[in-house]
Formats: sequence, C-alpha cells, structure tokens
Amino acid sequence: MTDGLSEKDAVRPRLKDAFRNVPKPDFRTKNCGSWPFDNEELIRDLVEHRRSLDDPLLQAILLDWMETEDYNKFINLETGEIIFAQSAKRGNVVYATRKTKNRDKVKDAIKDKIFDYPVKGFRNRRMTRLLLVTVNFDRTKFTAEGAWAALRSTPVEGMDYTFNVINKLNANISKIFGKHGTLTSKEAQSSGYPAPHLIFILDEPVMVERHVGKNGVVSWRLCESRILNRIGKGSLMRKLAKNDYRKAIDMNPIWKHGFIDFEGIVSENDSRSSMNAITYPFKYLVKCITQDGKNSIKGIPDINSIKDKDKRTMLFTHLGNKCFRTRDVSFGKGFKDRIGMLPEKKSDEPSQWKRIRTLTGYEHDFIMAFNQQAALIKLRNSLQSSREAIT
Repeated sequence: MTDGLSEKDAVRPRLKDAFRNVPKPDFRTKNCGSWPFDNEELIRDLVEHRRSLDDPLLQAILLDWMETEDYNKFINLETGEIIFAQSAKRGNVVYATRKTKNRDKVKDAIKDKIFDYPVKGFRNRRMTRLLLVTVNFDRTKFTAEGAWAALRSTPVEGMDYTFNVINKLNANISKIFGKHGTLTSKEAQSSGYPAPHLIFILDEPVMVERHVGKNGVVSWRLCESRILNRIGKGSLMRKLAKNDYRKAIDMNPIWKHGFIDFEGIVSENDSRSSMNAITYPFKYLVKCITQDGKNSIKGIPDINSIKDKDKRTMLFTHLGNKCFRTRDVSFGKGFKDRIGMLPEKKSDEPSQWKRIRTLTGYEHDFIMAFNQQAALIKLRNSLQSSREAIT
C-alpha cells in the first residue's frame, strides 16, 4: 500500500504524468520521423524515375528523420546498470561531433608536413605530392539520381546502370601518377547533382604552374605535356572542349561522365594550403543542423524552399548519401599512412557494455519522465515514512 492506494493504483498517476510531461513532436509528414524506405527499393525507384531527389515529400521525410532523436539502450554486463546514448544521424550533434573528431585527427596528422617544394630556376613552378580533383556529371547523360547511383561501388541486383565510377577513376590515376592515397568526398551541388572531390597524395611529386584566373583567384595547374595529354587536358583536347565540350567529355581518357578538374596543392601564400584542402571535405559534415543556430533546419518544410546556396548544398549532400547509402567522406590505410595518421589503439579487453536495442526519442523521453515520476513518489514515500517514525 502507498498512501492508501494499492501498488497497482499508485503506478497509474505516474503513467499519466509521464505521458503529460513528454513533449509532442511536430512532424512535417505522417511518417513521424521514421525512414520508411527499403534501401534497394528506394534506389531502384530513384534511378528508374518513380521517385526524385527534387520531391518535397522525400526531402521533408529526410528532415523529419534527421530531427528525430533516437537512442541506443545499453546494459552493463557486470553491474546491470542501464544507460541511453543518442544515436548518430546525419546532421545531428552526435554525427557532427564524430566528423569533427575525424577532421581534427587529419589536421593533427598533416600539421607541419610539407608536400611541395620550388622548382629551381622557375619562380612560378613547384613540385607537389598533393592533387585536388573535382568531377561532375554531364546532365545530358545523367539525371541527378543516376549520378548519385554511379557513385556506389556496388550495383543493385537486376538493374543496368553506371556504377563504381570513383574506383575506376582511382585506377586510372594510378596508371598515370603511380602509387598514392585517396580521400574521397561525395558532396552535392545546390542543384542536387553530386560533384565529388578527391584528394590524392602521390608517392612521386608532379610539376604544377601558378595560374591566376579571371576572378583573380590563384591556383596551381599541372603543366607537363605528357601528363596533360593522359588526363585529357592537352592542347588538342582543350581546343575540342571549346568547340564541342560533349565530344571532349566522350573522348576523355579517364573520366567520360562529365567535367574533371585538377588542382595542385602548394604551400605558397594566397594559394589553397594543404590544411585547407584536406579538411575542406568535412565542411558540411561538422555542422549540427538539428538544433537552434544559423544552420538549423527547424521550420524548413523541404530543401527546395531554401534560398541559401550553401545550406541547399549541405542538405542535398545528406539526402544523396542517405538515399544511395554512400559514405560522405572516406579514406583508407594508404591515405592515412601517407599523412602519418596513427592507427587508433584498440583495447584487448572485451567491453562490459552491451547494446540492447534502439528506442525512438518519444520512447526515451517517456521512460525518462516515467523514471522521474517514480523517483518523486519514492522520495515522497520516504519522507512520509520518516515523519511517521518521528511521531
């Protein structure tokens, strides 16, 4: 008995109060924050034009999913303690924190490292081991959905479409420049089309020449004829591109899907530094967009309604990688070794924590509210017992 109530009756007000104390989320769609799609079926629908990345409903479902807080429930196998940890989702604080840590590890690894040096006798030429390569997709050949699908390394069974284009480009780079490490960033444009960036760390340096664009921006460009011809940037191909750029794309020896741009990374003043180049791919991933702030998506109905170009680019990046299950930034052992990034130490001790299941944010909040009510009742009963003992 508790205050004249049976134990069963004493629980009821706790349930009622718990429900009352849980905030009711405001969703854009009836999916209530869930991601309702089968992975391969969604890709199939997108590539075969039954769905579109431009669809406001699909965009709204993504924004709801990103804002919904899920939690992993863990149990300590030794003590029986239960804890809840928020799950990482594209754009939320946990995800942004993880990407920030990854970026900072890369920054620490390349700090004080030199990847380039001057060419004797040439003021405007340097040798560099770092190349930044940007590619895009010809919109007469690819829809935005088809372009994202092409970034997948594996196909969807039963579908005939272009895929694995990044690995094939990487293989072509090896034939021309030799052994190297690669960082790949699958970033979107504000239109929704992908425009991946790749950073190659070469074992053997290549010569680049200082170039000032019409807008005054300084960049360093490959200048050796034998290399320019092999990457489709020789004088004949440049002339062809001015007259018939689609034919130039078709004839490019290493990237026949759209334009490809090569930029050398050097340590000269007013040039893109190695630090900026290597950390650039993380710029949209380290921002938390599910909480209040200038990057917040709260109150935004869909991506199409956003006017800010950078914000549209960021959200299309998340949408494309989510729908096509591609990794936004990836780099392997070859890249890590070449920048001197130390491997993470793994404990030989088995973890005492075991994940039980994932809960929705609503379930988590209800449990927290319920436990709070239980704690209040326990405290109230303890005080009541103390008063009765005194009297």
